[in-house]
Amino acid sequence: MRHLSRFLPLWALLLLAWAPGLAVAEEPSFCEDKARGNRGHEVEHRAEARPEGDLVHFTVHRTFHNPGQRYTELEALLALPREGTVHGLALESQGQWTEGLLLESSQAERRYEALRRKGTAAPRPVALLASEMGASARLLLWNLPPRASVTVRYEVRARIAYAHGRRSFTYPLPECEQDPRPALTVAPPSPGEALRIEQRDSEPWNPVLEASWKAGTSKGLDARAGLAPWGAGSLGFLQVRAERLSEVPARARVVFVVDASHSVGPRGISRQLALAGEYLQLLPDATAEVVVFRRSAERLFGRLIPASEWKTALASLPAARLAPGNGSHLDEGLKLTQQVLAEGSGPARVLALTDGRLRRAFEPAPPAPTTSAPDAAVHLGWISSHRTGNAIPHEKLSGPLVRESCGIQLPAWSSSLESLVRPLRWEQVHLQDGQGARLKELPALQEGEGFQLWLPSPQTPLSRLELHGRRWGCAASTPVEVDPSLSADLGRNAWTALRAEPWKKNEDELPPTKAVELLAKNGDWLSNTRSFLAVPPGAGASTARTHALPDGVMGGVAGGVTGGTIACPMASQRPCETPPEHQEALEEVLQSPFSACLGGGENPSLQLHIEATGEEIVDVAVTGAASEAQASCVREATWALRLPAFCDDGSVTDYTVKPRH
Repeated sequence: MRHLSRFLPLWALLLLAWAPGLAVAEEPSFCEDKARGNRGHEVEHRAEARPEGDLVHFTVHRTFHNPGQRYTELEALLALPREGTVHGLALESQGQWTEGLLLESSQAERRYEALRRKGTAAPRPVALLASEMGASARLLLWNLPPRASVTVRYEVRARIAYAHGRRSFTYPLPECEQDPRPALTVAPPSPGEALRIEQRDSEPWNPVLEASWKAGTSKGLDARAGLAPWGAGSLGFLQVRAERLSEVPARARVVFVVDASHSVGPRGISRQLALAGEYLQLLPDATAEVVVFRRSAERLFGRLIPASEWKTALASLPAARLAPGNGSHLDEGLKLTQQVLAEGSGPARVLALTDGRLRRAFEPAPPAPTTSAPDAAVHLGWISSHRTGNAIPHEKLSGPLVRESCGIQLPAWSSSLESLVRPLRWEQVHLQDGQGARLKELPALQEGEGFQLWLPSPQTPLSRLELHGRRWGCAASTPVEVDPSLSADLGRNAWTALRAEPWKKNEDELPPTKAVELLAKNGDWLSNTRSFLAVPPGAGASTARTHALPDGVMGGVAGGVTGGTIACPMASQRPCETPPEHQEALEEVLQSPFSACLGGGENPSLQLHIEATGEEIVDVAVTGAASEAQASCVREATWALRLPAFCDDGSVTDYTVKPRH
């Protein structure tokens, strides 16, 4: 049936849009061409939606009117809801409804073509509904009566989505302004449910109406599979959806580990405390303490205070308690944090903040019951510093800050703290069968996301599927349950898996070709292999002067702009050059500890070893001292110094200084 291909397929239109140098702007657009047509037009579009379980059922009525004075043939492209499938068609004309039959596509086209020939029957409207690349359906109406209207009704099913604590579905809006806007009515999922319906224009070429409601009880990570016989084994279809993966902990105990070193400075300390306040807004019933670390660590409040007292408690602190100093001993802060968490009860949250400029001797804290508990987490938040430059973070910061604890790292530029309150994603996700073989891998599964996967195993039946991953850096897993309703619905899913740009899908996301043909043959849904045909009783070839669509192919116009990533060179900071007199200037500053501790005596074997980042002393060690008292004196006097503001590229630099004779 040649005239069914009068519009170019979607992939061909995309090629036209992407091909360089094509001058097609002067051609009429699809909507302009449609507006000038005299074959009739759509005058009403109604859709009734009924959410049930994880599906939404649509009953759609669309009315088309022929304003002309002779019978005509009309063609319309019907956009479908995302991953929606058509399960029925009916045609109404002059008050009489005719139910459509689901036939092999070639058979439906032959019968429709036969009705378009000349004959002796009275003209009766006929409807053919065929699939168009899965994302839409093509409707053909033959013998649309003059100055009269006909209505088609079709049934659609689609999956309900989940995101941010709400369930939702979408319904497509027309691309052309002259087409009627659909009147969408939604039956509440449960009595009294508050529904929200609004227009979404995230994709300008595909505006939709979105209906959403509060999700209620979430399934968490919902992983289920459907199985059907396949040779000597089974054909599996896996459906995974991450709903609300976790809940906000109740009455949590929170400890903020704040970097108060010179490299962070007063502004950096203030920023850390502001972040802590923002974090507590997400945990209004929590109690909190601040552990400040420099060379050593200290508690700021001395107790776990209610989140409601946070601002008052901070305002009452003397300024000296938050003054920056030498040393960035994060490990000391973590050890003190574990002591704080030994008080009271409740889920533990630790947020350690630092610019990463630590002494080389830094080691993660040993495990403790409070920080290794299943409901505990130790997170690292990076603090940006204009003086950090190209410095490489301490290698031990790439792993857990406390051994055997869970937690993640938050970049300095991130604006969301919710991911530090509760897990929002799984990472390093993989599907595993009963023999331990990995069947599917993906880097991460974010809350609200999901994926589909076909698992053809013609020789061995599939069994004992499990989904594994890491949540806040710790191992997590969930069994994949075999769902009888999904097993009985493989045919519909075989089609939806092919929907929405199949050329972008991985091979394992698409069912085997033979499986598609077999399942489509036994299914009740519109597909590439099966079409709906509605023929009223008594309809046949007639002699009516029908204004038929021309055979052949009519070219279309597609326009668009393809986006891409533009790589802009980043301005790198030039490494700081240390002037030749740097060592001499440092030795001059450090003679003060020697004079104070050695007096007039000499100790030629004494050496002072310093790790420094610009004006901050990070670590101090003394060797060759005559006594421990002498070593302690030199060490403490050095820690008390404030180095000059030497040029600083953010790296830790080693210096060895001896007393002058």
